[in-house]
Amino acid sequence: MMTGYLKKIRIMIPLILLIFILSGCDYQGLGGEYPESFTIGGDVETPLTINTMMGYPIKRVTKDEKNYTTIALEKVIASAQPRSTSYDLLLIGADGLSSKINGNDLSDCHLSYSNRYDWELINTLHPISSQIKNLSTIVVISTDLDEDKKAIGIDDKKGYRSTTAGNLYLNGFTEKRIFEGQSEINEKTVAVYTTHKQVLPKDLLDFQAEIAVFGRDGSIKFDKVSDKSFFEISETGINYTASDLTTITDVAGVLGDPPRFSIIDVAPDAIHQLEKGSDVMVIELDGLGWTMLKMAGEQGKAPYLSSLSAQPALSVYPPISPAGLAAMITGTLPNSNGINNREVMDFKGTDIFDKARALNKTAAYIEGDIKMLNTSIEPVLSVNEGDQDRNVYENTQKAINAKNQLIFTHFHSIDDDATTYGPYSRESMEQIYEVDKMVQELTHDFRGTIIITADHGLHPSGSGGTHGRICYEDMLVPYMIIKNGQV
Repeated sequence: MMTGYLKKIRIMIPLILLIFILSGCDYQGLGGEYPESFTIGGDVETPLTINTMMGYPIKRVTKDEKNYTTIALEKVIASAQPRSTSYDLLLIGADGLSSKINGNDLSDCHLSYSNRYDWELINTLHPISSQIKNLSTIVVISTDLDEDKKAIGIDDKKGYRSTTAGNLYLNGFTEKRIFEGQSEINEKTVAVYTTHKQVLPKDLLDFQAEIAVFGRDGSIKFDKVSDKSFFEISETGINYTASDLTTITDVAGVLGDPPRFSIIDVAPDAIHQLEKGSDVMVIELDGLGWTMLKMAGEQGKAPYLSSLSAQPALSVYPPISPAGLAAMITGTLPNSNGINNREVMDFKGTDIFDKARALNKTAAYIEGDIKMLNTSIEPVLSVNEGDQDRNVYENTQKAINAKNQLIFTHFHSIDDDATTYGPYSRESMEQIYEVDKMVQELTHDFRGTIIITADHGLHPSGSGGTHGRICYEDMLVPYMIIKNGQV
């Protein structure tokens, strides 16, 4: 009896396994892993490769009278941490067939695995075209680009816009294989290539001669584009390879036909004049963008500044006050001086005050009511009693009267009003007019070389203004150098 029973068991076990395998569902290898996987990338914090259901709640789903073991697509996408709460999903099969669905309601969307179709979308309420079989890739595409902190800003003749890695993936790219080298053994040669998802500069922006590409680390690359230049879609961001094959990793934005003047010229320009024996005064007009000054001039609100010879100059990324100030006083970009946010006060390198001291020159640094950076000399703070810039002006006059050979003075009110009311508001134009008068008086009383510029501009936002993105309004500021003979 027992022998016959064991024989039946031996026969039944293979049959059960065969039925299980042929059913095409629930197969998992050792450790709960499937032999095929799919990736999640695009506009996410954490790109993933999925080859198991482990770690996700399992649910049995019935569709068209078939039963599936599934995990919720919504849970899987959430584990990749989309950078925007509003997004689409591009679902791509191994055969290249793809479909796009809205990511805001994935309650009916499930992932199943079978030997026949590998990973498969089981969507009970979506159209059948969303049920991609042999799933290879899911690309998350941010639809609220203001919310996506890795969106890149683009500004050119067409105006400002932004995009992301996910959106570039959706809009199309060229897949190119690049030769990396070869090896040889036993008279057999193997060539190695890497595959790159490329977008050409001419397909991304409208420019005539040159572009400026800004890295999120504060680096800048000016590039006269050639057939070797391209943007590349990485797992979660966008990189740039220039015509000289140097690379900007994690692009923050790009400007078409940028000026070559930059606020990092302040330090070398000032030191050069000190070395020639000229006293120097640097006037920083916080928040005065190039377009703001042009409008103020057209409205008669900047009669003095508009009368001077000015050039547009580039700010640095991010276009915020600490980064701009550090760039001016060190003559270096944020990726070198380390100031790319509002929290850090200690910069790398030497500032113009240290360099002036090395030339045996006296220096004064006039600030608003707070210390912004840990400079080599302590700033003279100007108490804010309703008219802070008037106190900045008075402290600067004292520095001039004390015969300081280098003076750096920082006016704040233009930025304050432009943030509160908007950069092109009546209030901002009136404040530019008030600062214009103070600047004229200071330059009249100073004998030497005077550099006038700003740390950044602003763009409208709601009822006020803001700054921090790659656009002409934020990134272009005036740059003026005048001599005592021209004052």
